[in-house]
Amino acid sequence: MHRALLPGLASMILLAGPATAADAPPGASSCTGCHAPKKVADSVIPRLAGRKAEDIVTFMRDYRSGAWPSSLMGRIAKGFDDQQTEAIAAWFAAQPE
Repeated sequence: MHRALLPGLASMILLAGPATAADAPPGASSCTGCHAPKKVADSVIPRLAGRKAEDIVTFMRDYRSGAWPSSLMGRIAKGFDDQQTEAIAAWFAAQPE
């Protein structure tokens, strides 16, 4: 998916109503094991719900390329292609903060 389409995809998801776990694209559940759906006090792992889809995609691409070093995220990011990453990012962006 082209980057220019991301805002449109996120808008379509937002207009469709609240996204639920049942609506999650394949692969999104691999994120929620560490990235809590609700704020956790003193957690260093950021929440993804409500973040800009473009930001999530950028971070995932950086992890996948090795531009952003990590112990786990690079391996996870390599498991998704751009289209899957963009779908997951749009879904998390549509989640309430």
